[in-house]
Amino acid sequence: MKISIQKISITPEAILDIYECLGASHFNKRKLKIELEEYLQRMGEAGRLPWCGYFQCDFIDEKTGKTLKLFIQEGANFGYMQCWELVGVCLAKDWSIELEEDGYIRRWLKTKIEDAPDEIDDSIVLRVAKVINNTMKTKFKNVLQEVLNEFENEEDKRVAEKLALLQELYFE
Repeated sequence: MKISIQKISITPEAILDIYECLGASHFNKRKLKIELEEYLQRMGEAGRLPWCGYFQCDFIDEKTGKTLKLFIQEGANFGYMQCWELVGVCLAKDWSIELEEDGYIRRWLKTKIEDAPDEIDDSIVLRVAKVINNTMKTKFKNVLQEVLNEFENEEDKRVAEKLALLQELYFE
């Protein structure tokens, strides 16, 4: 049976990697998903998808001009549909063949974020980015408190705090 549909899901770990590489305000999950599915579809039609179930590809973010290395893993196969997972993302300049061959990349990709939500609400991402972008460079604990003050729901606060922690390097 020949596969005719390629689908991809983006793991919470990959989403957080993207936020770390690009910042929350530069990430459009829906657009990335569509572009990756089109890419996989073209590669599948050309018979160029890997047989080993894992590969990387480069992706240039048009907004920032940064080149990302995407790590894609084969998922389940349902009849005419092949599923894939985007399991990790890093800046292309941070990747090397030595890291891949020595197993560091594999260990990193197998690491799961504890208590990562299955789906990060885009409204939380945008609100956290807005608070961080509108805050003068200051001590991180002050920014974190401003982020937490933005939310009432405890689960939203927990997710927002994790997102803000990824961006703490900007602050002193």
